[in-house]
Amino acid sequence: MRAFAPFGLLMLCQFASHALAQDADWSVRVTPFDQIFPALELSQARRHPTPALTDHVLGDGTGLVAVRVHAQHAGERVVLRIAAPGLLPQAYATTLAQADVDYELHPPLDWDARQLQAQSAPLATHLAFSLQRDDAPAATREVGVSLRPLDEALYFVRDGGDSVDLSWIFAAYVDERNGTVDRVLDAARRSAIVPTFDGYAVAAPEHVQLQVWAIWHALTEHGIRYSSADPAVGRGPRVWSQRVRFLDETWSDRSANCVDGSVLLASVLQRIGLRSFLVLVPGHAFVGFYTDADAQRAAYLETTLLGATVPLPEKIPDFAAAVELSGARRGSLASFSAALAAGRVHHARVAHKLDGRHRPDYAVIDISAARAYGIRPIDVEAAATE
Repeated sequence: MRAFAPFGLLMLCQFASHALAQDADWSVRVTPFDQIFPALELSQARRHPTPALTDHVLGDGTGLVAVRVHAQHAGERVVLRIAAPGLLPQAYATTLAQADVDYELHPPLDWDARQLQAQSAPLATHLAFSLQRDDAPAATREVGVSLRPLDEALYFVRDGGDSVDLSWIFAAYVDERNGTVDRVLDAARRSAIVPTFDGYAVAAPEHVQLQVWAIWHALTEHGIRYSSADPAVGRGPRVWSQRVRFLDETWSDRSANCVDGSVLLASVLQRIGLRSFLVLVPGHAFVGFYTDADAQRAAYLETTLLGATVPLPEKIPDFAAAVELSGARRGSLASFSAALAAGRVHHARVAHKLDGRHRPDYAVIDISAARAYGIRPIDVEAAATE
């Protein structure tokens, strides 16, 4: 994975920020470019401030919404409150240890994922800030922002000659714990293509591919078909973002563009213990998975072939040699084999650009690596049950 969340966001805060409301005592900054992407906050576990920050930066938020406060005296107690649509009530309190020093507050923002999921388009709104110093009456600021929908993934930002790669955000839409994954696996078990889903328990690439085919078969039998709808929202010159549907929406609509299908497949693969990754190229995405536990051999799937009608290969793949090929199995095996072949060709064509230098639209996002760096699924199901 080429971009790690804490450092990517720190770089973003440093260059792509606007001071929206300010005076000599305190000011507000919203990054990037007066826009708020709640997915960036909801995708990350709460963490302590990174050691790269100075002692004058306080708070464990991402810093995409930051407040500069000039300390009036040593030990000054301040309480910051922020209100906005979709933001849960909260107050951030801290102490400014030194007098006559500029502190930067990074308050944690607790977004209501359930409310935000109902937002389907950018919302022109305001952030209302209230800052109380010791026991004095609170001072207020109000700044205009564009609140982006929860399903809008910001994956690259450029400001002049500087840029930040945020492509790890796609890992937040992979949700291995989601109820839709249970539904896919239930359907895959009913297909009886493979006796068990046990990841790399059997050290054979054929066993891994058999499990992945069973999952592909379940999606095909459910009626999920590829949609050519363009998910892009912004393609520069400063902001690159695109829509990524949540798993339940893809499952219920039985429709998936390239990134939707890749995210859904990666979610199921992660659940059964198969290490998966997303491959981004300009205007497109496909999914990959390792066929061995040591992550030395990979296969790739073109999800544009979900639900496609293609001829069965003349030679049945080795992983399917022992499976009785009924009508439905023949159809899913044909499209799965074609997806593997197309994915292999596509990856070979772009592999030399997946080196971190050909940005913004070339990236490999390893889901397990993203989890290790604190990128968690955006859990809308948990919010809906609270």
